[in-house]
Amino acid sequence: MIDISKHKWKLLIIISTIGLGVDILTKHLAAVNLQKYIPFTVIGDLLQFQLTYNKGFIFGLNPQNIFPSFPVNVIFVILSACAMVLLIVYYINIETQAKAAYWAIAIIMPGALGNMFDRIVRPGQGVVDFIKVDLNFPPFNPWPIFNMADIYISVGVGLMLFDMLFLEGKRKKAQIVAVVQKTESDEIGEDKPSTETGSAS
Repeated sequence: MIDISKHKWKLLIIISTIGLGVDILTKHLAAVNLQKYIPFTVIGDLLQFQLTYNKGFIFGLNPQNIFPSFPVNVIFVILSACAMVLLIVYYINIETQAKAAYWAIAIIMPGALGNMFDRIVRPGQGVVDFIKVDLNFPPFNPWPIFNMADIYISVGVGLMLFDMLFLEGKRKKAQIVAVVQKTESDEIGEDKPSTETGSAS
């Protein structure tokens, strides 16, 4: 089995490059081929492509709806840059056994890069969103329109939470068991010479 910790930078670069490329390509295709606000049906009402430009945050959340003068674009770019620095710092310090955490950060990174890229190249329009899902029950009727970068971020955060809630405890338990076993092994090793000395006398 491949030790991800030894190839973590390759993993981060490869996943980020592919993910960012797919995000930029799909946004470009959406902007070129779709008419704004007019849905293109893929699977009935369940899945449609509908071009919108989001000047707010993930899934269309926009503070300007409450505070019109709020500098969303500038704030978002700054926050994205800071978040990526924090992600890199966290990535450097991930435990060797935390494979899910490596994948989580590697998946989140192209999402953060993709939406920040849109903020920079389309400052007047905002982020391209085009995926519309309607499951016909709240809150998915429909869910706010999103893009591939939003999917990366959501999946990555979900994977990170899964690691923290379910896998981290198992790793700590395994570490404690390993320490106990090593301590017992060392104690047995220390007892053997004294037993042999007593037998010789």
